[in-house]
Amino acid sequence: MTYKSYQEQRLVSRGAFWGKLIIPTLFHNILWAPSKLLVRFFLRLEVETETNLEKLDGPLIIASNHTCWADSFMIASAFHFNAKVFPIHYAVLKKIYYFPLSFPFLWLAGAFPVRRKVGLEKSLKVPIDIIHRGGVVGIFPEGKREWKEGPSRPKRGVAYLAFTTGVKILPVRITLPVKKMTFFGVLLRRYKAKIKIGKPFHLPSKEIKVIEDYNRPANYVMNRIRQL
Repeated sequence: MTYKSYQEQRLVSRGAFWGKLIIPTLFHNILWAPSKLLVRFFLRLEVETETNLEKLDGPLIIASNHTCWADSFMIASAFHFNAKVFPIHYAVLKKIYYFPLSFPFLWLAGAFPVRRKVGLEKSLKVPIDIIHRGGVVGIFPEGKREWKEGPSRPKRGVAYLAFTTGVKILPVRITLPVKKMTFFGVLLRRYKAKIKIGKPFHLPSKEIKVIEDYNRPANYVMNRIRQL
C-alpha cells in the first residue's frame, strides 16, 4: 500500500466514524432547514409516502432513481427535522470527494468516496461498515442521472450491499421534468417535483455463485422503485 493510499484510507475511516457524530448536530441542525426551504421554494414539491417516516431508523439502504444533482437534498427534505435516518451517507466519485473545495462539505455531509472498476468488495467496503454501525446509506442503483429516454440498467452494487448486510431497502421515486427545466423556470417556480416513498423490503433470497447473479436482484430493486 502506498503512502497516499494509506492516508486516503485513514480519511475514509475517520469520516465513517466521526461523521456519525458530527452530522446530526452540525450539518442537519445548521443546513437542513435552509436546504429544505430552498428546495420547496424553487420546486413545488409534493411528498407521498406508504410508510411512517418518523419510525424509520438505521441500519437501512435508501434506493432512489437519479434525476439531478439535487436528489439527495430533495430526499432529505421529505423527512422531518432530526429524523432517525439522518445522516444519509451517499457515494461520491473519488476525484470529486477529495477535491479541496468539496471535501470539507462532503465529509460533513457524511458522503464517502468510491472508485470505479476495483470490484464490489473494495468499492463498497465503507458503506458496508456504515450499515454495520447502524447507519443509513443512500444509493442510486442506476449509477447515473436519467438523461436518456427509457429506463437504464441498474448497477450490481445495490444488490451486493443488501445481500452482504442483510438490511431492508427503502424505495424512493423522484419525478422531475429535468429535460424541460430552465434556469428562469426554476426561479419562477414553474416546475413540480414529486417524491414517492414506498415500504421497506428485503431482497428475495438468492444463491450467489458468480458476480452476474447480482443482476437480477438489482433489477428487482429498480423495478420496485419504478412501480411507485
